[in-house]
Amino acid sequence: MAQLSDVQAFIDVSRRVGSAAELHGLMETVSLDMGFDHFALIHHVDLRTFGTIDGHTLTGEFVALSNYPQSWMDSYVADEIVNFDPVLAASQRTNVGFGWSQIDEIISVSRAQREVIERTQRAGICDGFTVPANIPGELSGSCNFATGPERLAPKHNFAMAQLVGSFAFQAARNLVIRTRDLDRGPPVTLTQRQLECIVLVARGKTDWEISRILGITEETVRQHIKTARERYDVPKRVQVVLRAIYDGLVPLSEMVS
Repeated sequence: MAQLSDVQAFIDVSRRVGSAAELHGLMETVSLDMGFDHFALIHHVDLRTFGTIDGHTLTGEFVALSNYPQSWMDSYVADEIVNFDPVLAASQRTNVGFGWSQIDEIISVSRAQREVIERTQRAGICDGFTVPANIPGELSGSCNFATGPERLAPKHNFAMAQLVGSFAFQAARNLVIRTRDLDRGPPVTLTQRQLECIVLVARGKTDWEISRILGITEETVRQHIKTARERYDVPKRVQVVLRAIYDGLVPLSEMVS
């Protein structure tokens, strides 16, 4: 539960960040707290046009925040490594976080991708954990946590990294949207019954189980969840859960049975 309260604290702070610099500092702190040395919040775009990874969150172009070694980031851009990065390729094939040692289980790693792995390790980035951020209709992205030379990623903190990474990307995404001055409309509101259904979905309950717990029909459960997805304009239940937590509609602790 200590980790759960830490994640809730991160969510609360991330919702209040007003600039990319604030989020950068928050990510550095939480990465170190979890046992990582570096982080990268990034939309998967060809950076050659832009020449650098930094600054684009500030201008509202796309999410791009990182404290990876600058020499590595310079090479990453100049050598178009984004096109051969096995971490990014794997993140586009799954919706859950994964340790970099699992990449072979997710994709068939090519020779060029093997070379990227070797180059990354020579640059002092030896292991990591990636949380995909794939939202239909938007650029794919990811939150990446990495360790320095001769250090393995802290597997005991992968569950925490999964949650932190998901909410961190949402915070970065919100900064980009805010910077673009897009009309986001009024905040999403959900009924108490919709929130009850979402909490039970997060606890792994089926529609039938939720209907028995709440004393309503399965069809009513499905409609409540469908309406919640439509209000958030997301296609999957898990995205509704994450957004409801991030927006403060339900505390993270309620999601644990």
